[in-house]
Amino acid sequence: MILALIAQVAAATPNLLLISVDGLRADRVGAYGMMPSPTPGIDRLAAEGLVCELGFSQSNESLFSHAVLFTGLYASEIAPPDYRTFVVPDRATLLPEVLRLYGYATGGFAAGGHVKGVYGFAQGFDVYDDQYDFGAFFHTTPTALAWLEAIGDSPFFLFLHGYDTHRPYMHSGLYHHAFDADGARTVDELIDQAETERIFNGVYYPDFPLTYFWHAGASERILDPGGYGRLAEWAASRPGRPITPEEQEHIRGHYDSGALSADLQITRLVEALGKSGAWDHTLVMLVADHGEDLGEHGLYNHRSTLADSATRVPMILAGGALPEALRGQRIPGPCEAIDVVPTLLAAAGAVAPKGLRGRDLLSDQPPQGAVFQEGVLPMMAVRTATHRLTVQGLPLDSPLLELLVRVAPLSAPIFALYDTRTDPGEQRDVLAEQPEVAWALREQLLTWLTERLPWSGVRERPVDDPHLQETLRSRGYW
Repeated sequence: MILALIAQVAAATPNLLLISVDGLRADRVGAYGMMPSPTPGIDRLAAEGLVCELGFSQSNESLFSHAVLFTGLYASEIAPPDYRTFVVPDRATLLPEVLRLYGYATGGFAAGGHVKGVYGFAQGFDVYDDQYDFGAFFHTTPTALAWLEAIGDSPFFLFLHGYDTHRPYMHSGLYHHAFDADGARTVDELIDQAETERIFNGVYYPDFPLTYFWHAGASERILDPGGYGRLAEWAASRPGRPITPEEQEHIRGHYDSGALSADLQITRLVEALGKSGAWDHTLVMLVADHGEDLGEHGLYNHRSTLADSATRVPMILAGGALPEALRGQRIPGPCEAIDVVPTLLAAAGAVAPKGLRGRDLLSDQPPQGAVFQEGVLPMMAVRTATHRLTVQGLPLDSPLLELLVRVAPLSAPIFALYDTRTDPGEQRDVLAEQPEVAWALREQLLTWLTERLPWSGVRERPVDDPHLQETLRSRGYW
């Protein structure tokens, strides 16, 4: 009888598939209104699944964001939120660690970069393959399919990741010019990591000196995101090469081609699961770790802003294990990356670790109403369904941060308020016009700051993988 019960529970255990399309903005997905759609496969998942209308990442960079996706905690609760030193420490409890206790085979197939195992993401995985540095789904999907075939009928948790829509917008795949194929290819020579960092307000400054800082405990350098402010100062007094509107649209065409390439490989995986019969008892969560600012705020990157262009992302649940009543439905939101772990653990029938944030998106739990976001520059934000309040000033690990937010007048330049109902591009600060909204959001931010779990302050495991350092340097991070 006990064995029969165990078999019954195992049969009811859903497979779990977490797909992270690194850098994919929600508004460049057909299911969120982008036409012509570069994501037909993802759109089909959305039509048959559950769509979060307002999905948000907790940060604007892969390392912080994936830490949230794997732990269900804010980056500042996991380790000191310093971009120069941040790794997920051994003491953190990751999603695959919990699932493995419940009998799941756990496989991670990451496209390297800031999601490599050396940053702490391999914890709890039976297999963590990160051999393709800043690779694409073109690289990770075949190895994931081989792993699925090898594990047989075991319930699985699969993490699949690719940098297809991440700069330099020319990752390995079948497409580079699927969109705007006849456009201004004169800009193609600039589409690499370092050169896009030299574009500001539609002008390319080839002589702008990119600056680096030393990573603590490592012998290589990281491209300093603080250089964005220096680029603005540089542009104020020096000439550059204008990037025409046609060229800017061609860059966006490359981005969309990356989305199409990712979509092809994701569809390939979904169809393979369907042919094997595993799809019928699989729950899929497709997300992005952040978006990508495509010139809307002057730059081509994701680390310089917490605006929707860099943090509003697709969040879609699908698969045969999705409850029938939820298929074809849409959650008005907001939903957020911190909801991923509680949702997948609840689907697995697993007990969640103590202190877990977020909510189960498949339950009737109401949304928190406010999304809290942390940037890799000294910035944070609180986003509701209608507004975003941003705060810039002290580093996120400064002991004076809460005091600054509490005592600084709302008229101080550290604050900015955007009404996303009338200004979805977040171009106009309306704080002076809506001070009561800003005041209420600041109070929510202060509550959040005081309630976060404290990190220990120990900086663990410096990144000392020479091959990883060389790759990051070549891509403009080191």
